[in-house]
Amino acid sequence: MRIPRASIASSLVAIALVGMAPLLTTCGDDDDSERERRGGGGDDDDTSGGEGDGDDDDDDGGDDDDDDGGGGATSGGGATSGGGATSGGGGAGPFGEPELGGAPLPPRRQMSGSALSSYRQGMEAAARGDFAAARQAFQAALSADSEAFRAAYNLAVLADRAGEEDRAIQLYRQALRTQPDYELALAGIASIYRRRGRVDDAIAMVQPVARRFERNVAITALLADLYVEANNTDLAITTARAALRRDERFVPAMVALAKANLRLGRIELASSILSNAARIQRGNAEVAYLRGQIALREGNPANALRYFRAAVEARGDYTEARLALGVQLMQGGNYEQALEHFETAERLSPTVPEVYLGLGDAYRSLKQWAKAKTALERALRMDDRMAEAHFNLGLMYLAAEEMPGMDRVTALRRAIDSFNAYRSLMGSRITREDRSNALLLDANKQLERAVRRAEREKARKTREAPREGGGEGE
Repeated sequence: MRIPRASIASSLVAIALVGMAPLLTTCGDDDDSERERRGGGGDDDDTSGGEGDGDDDDDDGGDDDDDDGGGGATSGGGATSGGGATSGGGGAGPFGEPELGGAPLPPRRQMSGSALSSYRQGMEAAARGDFAAARQAFQAALSADSEAFRAAYNLAVLADRAGEEDRAIQLYRQALRTQPDYELALAGIASIYRRRGRVDDAIAMVQPVARRFERNVAITALLADLYVEANNTDLAITTARAALRRDERFVPAMVALAKANLRLGRIELASSILSNAARIQRGNAEVAYLRGQIALREGNPANALRYFRAAVEARGDYTEARLALGVQLMQGGNYEQALEHFETAERLSPTVPEVYLGLGDAYRSLKQWAKAKTALERALRMDDRMAEAHFNLGLMYLAAEEMPGMDRVTALRRAIDSFNAYRSLMGSRITREDRSNALLLDANKQLERAVRRAEREKARKTREAPREGGGEGE
């Protein structure tokens, strides 16, 4: 029996920022990337939109014949990036009068010589996948310089990936004590709070920092993104636009604005914003990821696959993009490739239940029943209300003709229990077309036949037992 892959797509593709923060790959302000995160950065040779010819020379993987080139503000909070003044110029931009006020941001403290040497060794070890050596080197950097906030940050990321969330929060806070406007450390704590379902706590943490350091548009964009997750789209749009009044080319704020409009169902507007963001900053992983989600909504899975690939190529530790790419590969029957991405996601984000949902479905498709069972049960231990995991367990028990350590009758009864658990959790969301209806009917029919076969086999053994006993007595 061929089982379509749609069972996990809705859960995996739609998740946002549940994974871990990225490791730093530079030493700090000697590279433009950190200045760009705080605002004021982009590709100098890019225009800021408004060209109007529909050609999109961005490099994030998808077909671009749907891009309109942008240009101008709209009434829905979804202005494009093009046109107006930046923080260094005069006149109103597409988001209103530029914001120029606020106290200067504190300088980014540089590491001492010995700490910097250890830190670079840590980056080299992380680049080759030797995270134990990376952890040791970053700890040496922090020991040599207790205010080496980037080393504390990278240690926090590694702790988070190891499932040590409380330790990660401590290290992120240590980085913030040295550099109180360090947006990446704030985002790291926020990502943990989000995974714990505490987005309101994340907002309460970020709000006062955003007010204190209003010139740091990265923190303002982070706050806007949190408002999107809290489903406060009006405030998300207002906050994202405030960041863009300071720097209309700041891509993270454009991403938050696009997310808010996606929540409101403004697909065309969100797509236009992301198209302009892709022109400003080529190879932005989150822009590619979101464009992949839009491609799925528009019924273009081939384009979605290209966007998700581009997101993973741009940032290899982007858990959400790997999960989404894995789902699309599963849809195409590329189970081995999908499994590789799910296994990488597990190494990156071992505390995210959706990772094990994907792993379980890949193992099931490859008929690795024991591994599928282990992965799906782990997902449910993390989140016992994950309806998709119950559904996929039902698929697994139904498909496995020989479940290790389990007879067929037991497996089918567990399949029925799993489908019923799925239906109970779905509640009023269950429709007449829901696949669990047909699967439950099939499982019950198979169970009836399996029970009859088991009863016949038992009767046969009972009949044969006296003859065997009699033969031994003679």
